Amino acid sequence: MKLSTPHIDNKDYNYLKKVMKSSWISTSSSYVNRFEKKISKISGTKYAVATNSGTSAIHLALMAMGVNENCEVIVPSITFIATANPILYLKAKPIIIDVDEKYNLKIEDVLKFIKEKTIFRDNVTINKKTKKILKVIIVAHMWGRPCDFLKIKKLCKKRNIYILEDAAEALGSYIKSQNSKKYYHCGSIGDVGCLSFNANKIITTGSGGALITNNKNIFKKSEYLASQAKDDSFNYIHNECGYNYKMNGLNASLGLTQISKLSNKITKRKNVYKRYNYNFKSHSKIRILDLTDVSKINYWINVVYFEKLGYQNVEKLSIFLKKKNIETRRVWRPLNLQRHLRNFETFNIKNSERLYNNSLCLPSNDTLSKKDIDKVCNCIKNFYENITSHK
Repeated sequence: MKLSTPHIDNKDYNYLKKVMKSSWISTSSSYVNRFEKKISKISGTKYAVATNSGTSAIHLALMAMGVNENCEVIVPSITFIATANPILYLKAKPIIIDVDEKYNLKIEDVLKFIKEKTIFRDNVTINKKTKKILKVIIVAHMWGRPCDFLKIKKLCKKRNIYILEDAAEALGSYIKSQNSKKYYHCGSIGDVGCLSFNANKIITTGSGGALITNNKNIFKKSEYLASQAKDDSFNYIHNECGYNYKMNGLNASLGLTQISKLSNKITKRKNVYKRYNYNFKSHSKIRILDLTDVSKINYWINVVYFEKLGYQNVEKLSIFLKKKNIETRRVWRPLNLQRHLRNFETFNIKNSERLYNNSLCLPSNDTLSKKDIDKVCNCIKNFYENITSHK
């Protein structure tokens, strides 16, 4: 049983063949534009830039928002490394803040940091300690579960701080508005959102991502930089350093067929979550990350948390499950523990290491049967009881 694998069917194969025969396979392919329009429609945003990776989308977004060596960017301690690395590409500095029990950025701590550690002067927010400009807050929607960051929107607007939503794992997930019954797609509420269509995501383009936004200036700058910053394509004039970040036609064509199956995939993964929850609901020391919420969730990955199992035993459990042909992995290693990031500023880190040490991502494929999930759960329960009984 695999963690999260791509599912390519005959519809995907046939459409790819059609595109290859048409020769529309480069970044200038009309299929790229069609895919971008589809992403905009699903996310409810005015603009989308299809990219060759989610990392590229984050890099473009930060550049379009003016991040440079004089800036700092708040990031959650638990997230994939690609959330933080583009900050370093631009010689800016990350500020690493703790996550809550749902593995999402702890918004209360963000508010506390801004109010206690920064000042607002000359129309920018400045870190009292470093004297650098706090330019962006990156909110990551972990495992497809929306992070409720709406309470910081007004403050960020007042303080001229951008919000970038890392929605790499959250295609098909929606946040409910606090003042209405309306739902907003993850990535559409902040100034810019970034998606990923890597092979392990809920839909895939093989590799690829997208930048989504309602901000015309951010869109135009991102589109320009993603296409080698071309000012005159006939005379090959480039007035800035651009990047080869656009998605190609083959990836986009796969995305078009994959995205038509999104709703069905979410339904299947919801059933997987329900079965995990059913198996562990009566176990006081093992819990599945709660994916029931006022928001709408895509149920991308199921995460199990063990009460005080510990780093080494979680690794032993993963090895044990692998022998049973059950693939698992840890949650993302906290950024503040990564060697190239450990010297950057942190704030109030309390939960991250405990969650990292005691959590495991479980198989969440669309094709898992109840029997498959029951096998995973029984193996975990037996291992846990055996380990804890000998403590």
